[in-house]
Order: sequence, then structure tokens, then C-alpha cells
Amino acid sequence: MRVAALAGATMSLPALADTLEASATRRALTGKPLFFTADQDATVAELADTIIPTTKTPGAKAAKVNEVIDIIVKDCYKPDDQQRFLEGLAQTNKLSQDAYGKAFVQLDPAQRIEVVKKLEADAKQQKLAQMNEEKSATKVENSQADLQMPGAKKRFTPFFTMMKDLTLTGYFTSEIGCTQALEYVAVPGRYDGCVTIKPGQKAWAI
Repeated sequence: MRVAALAGATMSLPALADTLEASATRRALTGKPLFFTADQDATVAELADTIIPTTKTPGAKAAKVNEVIDIIVKDCYKPDDQQRFLEGLAQTNKLSQDAYGKAFVQLDPAQRIEVVKKLEADAKQQKLAQMNEEKSATKVENSQADLQMPGAKKRFTPFFTMMKDLTLTGYFTSEIGCTQALEYVAVPGRYDGCVTIKPGQKAWAI
């Protein structure tokens, strides 16, 4: 099952795999998001489609990546990460309102790209800040200069990093991603250890 496969190691946990499958079935039957609000779901769909837009092949929105993200965040993310994801969606709309006076879903493609660039820059800044905190904490621990000084804060994944990773994984495990964006052979006839790629040749789906 696609959503369970997306969760990786969770496939070895039958209970969670069943939960994911049940969530996917429920989402498909109702056509409604399970974790997100309708507005949040729409924002996720447009964000994903900005990351992987329609070109010669359909984009993330056509592959219904937002549905996969909704289920994975609901069933696989810890509460802190769920909250960070929702705060990231709120921040996305704040950036959109501040810059253009409209919600993200109402922006044109060029405006959406500018907002996504800001989100990506913010994620990089957060990662850099975490690295600097960890270096400082390590220096303190090594020198034992101040035993009362707290260590580095717990590392977390910034919103846009989560969003981008989920989008890429969701898209390239979808039927559209596997069969149209990538080369795909359902049952290869033989094993080829090394295949020469022609200029312009698409990578093969796994």
C-alpha cells in the first residue's frame, strides 16, 4: 500500500500499517482531509505543486501528494512535529499576506515561488542556528567551564524541510511520478547491473 510504503520502517509494524491503510481508505471515501482543515489541505496541495509543478509531466497536485502528506502527518508524526507543520502552514499564509495581501492559494505562480524561496531560506537559517548551538554546547561540555549551562536544544526538522521531503517522496512513489516522471518497468525481464543513460534520459523508478 502506497502510504504505508511511504512510512518506510512502519511497514514492519502491522498495527501502524493497518492504521495508515485505514486512513487512506477513509480519505478516499470521504474526499476530505483527516488531519488538516480544508484550507490547510488546499495550502499543502499548492505548496507541493509549487515544489513540483506541472511541466512536460503532471505535477504534485495531479499526483494527489497533499492526500499522502495529510495521512503521514496524522499517523506518523509526533505531536511536536505536527504542531510545527501547522505553524509552518500558518507562516506560509502570513508571508503571503504580508507580501501580497492574499492567502498562498490565491497567489499567482511567480508569487508562490517567491514565498517558497523565503520558506526555504528560513529553513536553512534554522538548521544553521541548530548547528551553531550544538557546537557551542559541545565546547562548553568539553571545557567544563560552566556545568550549569544547558546543552544544545533538541534538534528538530524545519517546516519547509518536512514539506519538501514529503512532497518529493509522495510524488515519486505515486503512479504519475513512477510512470511519467521516471522510467518504469513493472517486471524487468533481466538484471542489468550497469545501464548507459542517453542524453536527456529520465532516471529509472525504483
